[in-house]
Amino acid sequence: MKRFFTIISVCLGLLSFENLAAQGCVAIRGFGGCGVAGGTGLALVPGQWQVGANYRYFKSFRHFKGDQEQFDRLVKQTQVINYSSTIELSASFGLNSRWQMNVGVPLGFTDRSSYYEHGGQTATFAGARKTSTSAGLGDARMGASRWLWNPLSHTKSNLSVGAALKLPTGNWNVQDSFYNILVTDPQSGVPTRKTLYRPVDQSMQLGDGGLGLIIDIQGFWEVNEGLYIYGNAFYLLNPRGVNGTLTNRSPTIDGKVYTNEYMCSVPDQYAARLGVLSQSRMHGLSFSWGARLEGIPVKDIIGESLGFRRPGFIVSAEPGVTYMKGKTTYNVNVPIAMYRIRNQSVTDKQIENASGIARNGDAAFADYLISFGITYRLSAPQAKGILTH
Repeated sequence: MKRFFTIISVCLGLLSFENLAAQGCVAIRGFGGCGVAGGTGLALVPGQWQVGANYRYFKSFRHFKGDQEQFDRLVKQTQVINYSSTIELSASFGLNSRWQMNVGVPLGFTDRSSYYEHGGQTATFAGARKTSTSAGLGDARMGASRWLWNPLSHTKSNLSVGAALKLPTGNWNVQDSFYNILVTDPQSGVPTRKTLYRPVDQSMQLGDGGLGLIIDIQGFWEVNEGLYIYGNAFYLLNPRGVNGTLTNRSPTIDGKVYTNEYMCSVPDQYAARLGVLSQSRMHGLSFSWGARLEGIPVKDIIGESLGFRRPGFIVSAEPGVTYMKGKTTYNVNVPIAMYRIRNQSVTDKQIENASGIARNGDAAFADYLISFGITYRLSAPQAKGILTH
């Protein structure tokens, strides 16, 4: 029985990407991979359900160009601040001891405070910090995963692979009011500042508008009694190029207008984790410590890579605590940023090559993320001749 709880602890919050979420303008969205949903243990018996909820919060405000932080943004108080909360509801259904179906549905809420999106600051206009908001259903996922070896007998090590569809259920064209926008009156030709209703920033859109494929791998290995190495990784393939959401960006360099950033891109995404977990002497309690990588590539593996995106990645140290009591499991992870980089986008490189002027867009990152999850496993149904392999 102790070994059972130890193995469950390894899986909880560690063999799942439920608690991965955006940590600023560069990061993956609030949906999980296709792996064991919501902290499932190794073996769901045929017909058994497990349900869960995971809450995530971060505040992004540190701006980076490349891996250099733009400290002047904090000094001048011109930084963009995203306050983001996501609740993901998940469920897994056991087909047999190796196969299970997984679904996840995120609900997101983000407030974004900035100057530049609300008229900016000029020599004749002091500017005003205003807020835009997005709230609602995000991009859901639905798929299946399989343990390569029978989890009933392979209790010291195992590997799971899976695939899932990332569904475009989240609104990728959320709009809100933007203030003090300088607009030239078509009749008089006089520029005036007005309030416009238009799309919010890409980082706070609820979805990306693409039908994607998530490939997932995850596993664990007991290296000593109660001490485990865990790891997992996933990649989201997003073949769609752009989603039609306007960005209000068309940079002009030396008289040439670069329209590649006119619409939002539908980028690939990736994440990986590696660490150790130790079971404590207190029954059901375990502690973990690992490293975590997540980000957006400059170019997609399949399809076009045009449109506006903020490519880059973040590397974090990730401590965590898991506690099991009965059929309920509680998990807390707090990834702490160690390295952040905003890479050059396709448009950045095009403009730099054409003009000879170095260009690297910026992105705001968080210092840390808070993830809290609860899962509950329903009682197993009585076997009725269903295969166990």
